[in-house]
Amino acid sequence: MSTHFKALAKRTNPDTIAIFPLAGAVLLPGCELPLNIFEPRYLNMIDDALKGDRLIGMVQPTTDDDERSSLEGLNKIGGLGRIMQFAESEDDRYMVVLKGLKRFRILDKADTNTPYAQARVNYEGFEADVDVHDGPLTPEAFKTQKGERGALTMAMKSYAQTLGVRLDWQSLKEIPLERLVDQAAMISPFSSSDKQSLLEAQTHSERRRLLIGLMHLHSDTSLYTGGSSDDTILQ
Repeated sequence: MSTHFKALAKRTNPDTIAIFPLAGAVLLPGCELPLNIFEPRYLNMIDDALKGDRLIGMVQPTTDDDERSSLEGLNKIGGLGRIMQFAESEDDRYMVVLKGLKRFRILDKADTNTPYAQARVNYEGFEADVDVHDGPLTPEAFKTQKGERGALTMAMKSYAQTLGVRLDWQSLKEIPLERLVDQAAMISPFSSSDKQSLLEAQTHSERRRLLIGLMHLHSDTSLYTGGSSDDTILQ
């Protein structure tokens, strides 16, 4: 499956894409993003995507007003996703899951008459994103990343304790480090600006360091001392 997605991400370079603005939601390459769609113009967007190449561009707004439709008040960098799962509810909502292919940069508004915004984009500077789809070639237990992973685990435990979240630490050990960083960056309840910084990080190392810093910044260190008793609480 990873080989398929790498080839798909490499050859998928649409000049124009539909834009779905959503605060607090970023889509990183190789990760999945579930969405609950209910606004009429975005239901229309999903209908159109399903008739075509199933591509959606996720972008965070920088404003709360409705200028998002004209691409004003949007961040310029977003994530291109392909609809992997689709379901329709009895109350006329769509539940979809997007698979991140690669990042893009908005150039300007496309000349279209759809009720949702479309943008002209390019992918310059994000060529390495396709390599994420290679997947792990070596079992995680044999990788020499213990120091890097240990620092992330410590930050995650402190942050999870602050949030009152229970995590399956044993299962997390099996997730490759880069994928764990990306998934944590997507689901952590940081501000939109913090999430945008994580999205725009040039390398995984940069994203990992930023993620660790944000987790420590937003943790209540008085709740976690790093002892084994905390591990028992959070497992």
